[in-house]
Amino acid sequence: MWKVTGMAATLLLSAGVLMNPVGEISAEVDDDSKRSIHNDRVSLQASNMEDLEEEEPNDSIDAANSLAQNRWARGYLTDEDEDYFTFEIEGDHRIEFQLMLYSMVDGAYNTEMDLDAELYDANGKVVAGYSEYNSEYGYNGAFFLDPGIYYVKVIDEANVDNGIPYTLASDVADKYPRINRYWGVDRYWTAANIARQDSSRVPSENVVLATGQDFPDALAGAPLAEHLDAPILLTRKERLPDITEQVLSTLDAEHVTILGGTGAISGDVEDYIKDELNLDVERISGKNRYETSVAIAEHLPPSDEAVVAYGGNFPDALSIAPAAAGKAMPILLTKKESIPAATENVLDNYNQTYVVGGTGVVSDQVYRQLPDADRISGKDRYATSLAVAKYFDMETQSVSLATGSNFADALAGSVHAVKEPLLLTPKSKLDEEVKQYFIDHQTTYFQIFGGEAAVGEGVEEDIWSIYE
Repeated sequence: MWKVTGMAATLLLSAGVLMNPVGEISAEVDDDSKRSIHNDRVSLQASNMEDLEEEEPNDSIDAANSLAQNRWARGYLTDEDEDYFTFEIEGDHRIEFQLMLYSMVDGAYNTEMDLDAELYDANGKVVAGYSEYNSEYGYNGAFFLDPGIYYVKVIDEANVDNGIPYTLASDVADKYPRINRYWGVDRYWTAANIARQDSSRVPSENVVLATGQDFPDALAGAPLAEHLDAPILLTRKERLPDITEQVLSTLDAEHVTILGGTGAISGDVEDYIKDELNLDVERISGKNRYETSVAIAEHLPPSDEAVVAYGGNFPDALSIAPAAAGKAMPILLTKKESIPAATENVLDNYNQTYVVGGTGVVSDQVYRQLPDADRISGKDRYATSLAVAKYFDMETQSVSLATGSNFADALAGSVHAVKEPLLLTPKSKLDEEVKQYFIDHQTTYFQIFGGEAAVGEGVEEDIWSIYE
């Protein structure tokens, strides 16, 4: 889906590889694949770049060599050596920047060296890439960078001092969208596929299990799942779906936390997980959805802040779920015109509350009873999800989309999208305000939760139209 030029094309040949975090390349890609990726990348360097010879001493930020975009540097690492390079991102908006570091001799990769790179901002603070990995063939990193001065440190962890040069290449990708869709034949498959494609949670000792048939007990689950470092899987009330059971095995799960009482997930499902799958099970529930949200909150670390959302529908609570999970804030549920006793009894535990949704779902009467309340809302569920993203100043380069017409896909995706906006969308097209948000922020990465029956092809077409 990427259209890039120069070295950027080589750095994006394998989207699946680049999305793996540091240290996991070996588990996902075989040796031939890794070597092929690097060979394809290196083949473009002669026609697209000019080389820069390293000039010593450059063993500190203050002595860094200048490296222009679309150029590659060649240098040598002697005993206990560190080499620094500096470059500047110009312009007025964030860009995507790639780094590649490798060493070759006589046309073959020098795997004796263990090359690594680290990126710093102008203040000397480490900048984390959205994707970085090392292998015996070198280092690859991809970053979202704001305009400014940056520094790159190059080292050989093996410290072999073999007199063989390394090559450091950099480039800026053209702005075209990358769209990843997580889906399955139904909501249970979609949740399963989200879980097993979240490499940061595979394997996962803990799993949160919610009903896929109704939303109330599941609304407050994302902060708990994030606290447990667990994916959210879905089940039917009376039977554990085969795909859910399969993914529990794939994840090497040991402990399952069930959200809601037996009215949501039956005792038969709980017993099956315990007796047939030999997993530990904990059930968190209350007499109703309000008590369940409070019970979930009691399993979270102490927090001065809490979210208060309408318990009669799902959109607002799910829109704020990634932000709440990222800030370890519980999601407490309320009625429109009154605060349920269970929720009211715990409000003194919090110094600040965030009310998500307008007066049509949480009245001013309720709002005024909440501690240091701040309301986050829009004219509809789509605008409210966008208001949440703006209020918490969430990541703009990578966003998630889910249907605003059902809860299941957004619920399963909420913990996968922690700290990123989870924006609700109509089925056939982007909401106009959401589309303008993508234009204004030059959003690049899009995760869609659910198949085309939930989020149609027209939404993807709208995303692509931004870049035409």
